[in-house]
Amino acid sequence: MTLPADHGRRWTPGLRSGTFGAMAADPDSVTAAKRQTRRDVAEAVARLTPGRRREASAAVAENLAGVPDVAEARTLMAFLSLPTEIDTWPLIRWAWHQGKRVTIPRIESAADAGDVARDRLNMVAVLLGEADVAEASAHPAVCPGPLGILGVPDAPVMPPGEIDVVLLPCRAVDRRGNRLGKGGGFYDRFLAQASLRATRIAVGFREQVLDEVPVADHDQPIDMVVTDDEILTFGRYPRR
Repeated sequence: MTLPADHGRRWTPGLRSGTFGAMAADPDSVTAAKRQTRRDVAEAVARLTPGRRREASAAVAENLAGVPDVAEARTLMAFLSLPTEIDTWPLIRWAWHQGKRVTIPRIESAADAGDVARDRLNMVAVLLGEADVAEASAHPAVCPGPLGILGVPDAPVMPPGEIDVVLLPCRAVDRRGNRLGKGGGFYDRFLAQASLRATRIAVGFREQVLDEVPVADHDQPIDMVVTDDEILTFGRYPRR
């Protein structure tokens, strides 16, 4: 697949513009704008039919397979989708067929990950063993974890430096390289690790792509957005 030549631009401090630009100095306004954007996009995604979700998920998997960084990756970090998200299982099965290692997030106490902030939850990447099953919930090692997220409780942790591509869920993304998550901050803290050099790709339905989303200074940028009908790339791509 040919990637678009028109790279986006990250909405960063000092470069903010548009609807949310005036909020940059007011954290409370940014928080309120994030909350409203999450609600609006969640309502739009909730209206999608099951058939449309299946078709979109298959299209996203096909589009991702054509991205050079994904095709060449040895280790891919994906996520096991919630019902409101693009289904990543078709892409995970493709990755196994290509001989790639697949990791997924695991939420655990920060103390388990060696963090001094023992009162926080933390996200790590763990290896997902290959299984010939039709959906993620049927995987013999997978079970619900903290926050209802499917994961593998006993899998070994993968060092961030060994991950080539990270696929990111999102509530919304924009055409400047900004991602709006669900508010937990797990991915932002994970992406902020200095040892992680992976290409960052947000995946979602086309309804989740907006012209602009509100972000704060701690929100981590992304390198690409892949939906069921387009691929957006930004100035950091390719990362390696």
